[in-house]
Amino acid sequence: MNGPPSLSVDGRFAGWLSSGSSAPRLVLYDLAERREAGRSGVGAARCRAFTWTHLPGVGLVVADPDGTENWSLHQVRVETAEWTPLGGPSAVRARIAGLSERRPAEVVLSTDGAGPGLRDFVRVSLHTGATTVLMTGSDHSAVYVDRDLRLRLTETVMPDGSRELRHAPAPGGGDGALFLRVPHEDALVVRVLRFADDGDSVYLVLPDGPDGVRLAEVDCALGEPAGVPRTVRAVRGGDFSTVLFAEDTGRPDLVHVEREQRVCEPLDEEWVPRIERLREALGTEPVVLDRRGERLLVAAQGPERDARYFVHDTATDDTWPLSEARPGQGPAAVECRPVRVPLRDGAHAVTYVTRGDRERLRGGPGPAVLLVHGGPWRRSRWEYAERRVWLAEQGWTVIEPNFRGSTGFGSAWINAADRQWGAAMQDDLEDTLDWAVAEGLADPDRIALLGGSYGGYAVLQMAATTRRALRCVVATSPLTDLVRFLAAPPAFWQAAAPMLRRRVGDPDVPEQLRALTEVSPVNRPEGFCCPVLLVHGAQDSRVPAEMATRMFMGLAQAGRDATLALFPDEGHEVVSTGNRNALDSLIARYLDEWLGGTGAAEPGRDRTAVPGDTTVKLFDSPRAVRRKAAPAPTSGADHGTSSDAQ
Repeated sequence: MNGPPSLSVDGRFAGWLSSGSSAPRLVLYDLAERREAGRSGVGAARCRAFTWTHLPGVGLVVADPDGTENWSLHQVRVETAEWTPLGGPSAVRARIAGLSERRPAEVVLSTDGAGPGLRDFVRVSLHTGATTVLMTGSDHSAVYVDRDLRLRLTETVMPDGSRELRHAPAPGGGDGALFLRVPHEDALVVRVLRFADDGDSVYLVLPDGPDGVRLAEVDCALGEPAGVPRTVRAVRGGDFSTVLFAEDTGRPDLVHVEREQRVCEPLDEEWVPRIERLREALGTEPVVLDRRGERLLVAAQGPERDARYFVHDTATDDTWPLSEARPGQGPAAVECRPVRVPLRDGAHAVTYVTRGDRERLRGGPGPAVLLVHGGPWRRSRWEYAERRVWLAEQGWTVIEPNFRGSTGFGSAWINAADRQWGAAMQDDLEDTLDWAVAEGLADPDRIALLGGSYGGYAVLQMAATTRRALRCVVATSPLTDLVRFLAAPPAFWQAAAPMLRRRVGDPDVPEQLRALTEVSPVNRPEGFCCPVLLVHGAQDSRVPAEMATRMFMGLAQAGRDATLALFPDEGHEVVSTGNRNALDSLIARYLDEWLGGTGAAEPGRDRTAVPGDTTVKLFDSPRAVRRKAAPAPTSGADHGTSSDAQ
């Protein structure tokens, strides 16, 4: 499945995109009949997400036609399989900015404006396609609409990295009156959720001390500063992953609180027995995704298998299976354990350790993969993650730290990463590996690094600077040159550029320029003492592919063992089925080549061979060419080493 299902407004259908192993399909499921009602071909390339509008039988699909994140939006009448582009030919990088049951036949879109970093906001009729302009040429980082799809608040990132929320200006006017100023220290914690039904207040997630957040209701009178927040629910050591609002009152009545794991917590007493029955029926913690009338859409999630979706009928108290993210997938023989890893400065990082059952029962240290998440302002989670599971199934211990800068653990943990790229953030990774070795989980002589985007940066920087022995490093869509990235961020991130420079560094300040240059792995190819696999999509609009190609050329010129896998038709993420399979095969074989211990690759064969249904182009450094041409070792004693030391 390409994203979770959702329920139509009349409760008649569930719908979802299915990538499958061939061409993607839009799946329609009849909830009354409890059977699939049909599958239709998609009317756009690289469809990424489907959601229902508030019109019966009408959905919206977001697509990324060429991998550049030039998003297009399509209206779908599911029963006739009629696809209609929304916003007209000028709707470049179109995204949904607002839907409401009060104006079911309309959607608010955000599209690229006339200049770099500028956005237009329009309200579009789903019946006629006619547009009403709400704002043009906006340099705001976001806008927020109320339940009547009226533009109410604008958001701007200020030069110091703070955020200003202002009331929407009058037509033809300048900036509206200030509603709320969010200091830099809280900027990555505060979230606007939605307006109350009467439009007189707005629900936000606000910080609550250095390690907590609170769900709060704040008065939002036109032109007036924010009122005193009224706390609905507070959380320590975690965050809200989801907040659901009652259909009749518009007030929050159910939240999912996430610390090490996610927990479903009712805010309304009527929900308490219902959630308990769902726990019993599913055999795990329920995640309520959607509801329409008396029907709930619920996910059962765990680390050993991808999500399974169920429908719960509140009138009959009946719970029945709807679909699976990976049909036919059984539970993997793995265990994912959350732990709190002590760090050198006295802090702790919530870390997930995943091992196959065989390795866990056998005990003792084994080959390990440090898996570093991207962002860096996001987090690793306890629930199923495809790459983590198949790594553990190969016999490798997978270690995923939520290093400083990771979200979901309070503002202090996020702010501890400011100007710490290549510094304390790297120390957290080193400390995590030291802990894993000391705990007998990782063999210090068989450690590999794997990460994407920021994670790709982090593993390359570690490979360039660490004193520990590493078997190999795999970096997908990696940042390799912080100076170039910060000097020219993607056009669609221009509005947030001040926050990036405040948190990462400002190349216009000489001492910060020197620091950013020093911690950019592209400038340190001579520091690498292990083989490197670089993966990048040529259409990547967030992190240009030249980041990987320059890294590859530097490694090649320094005489290092490096392979570059370039996907000409992919962007920041590898999406198409053939290319995904090729990428998985490439990484698995590369890790087996250097980490060993799985038997996934046969000795003597080219372990970077990939399936034929792919566009990937492989490039080897001269050293890698010589290695591949050398005879295979006759025994496993030297498995994972090259003929001469790097």
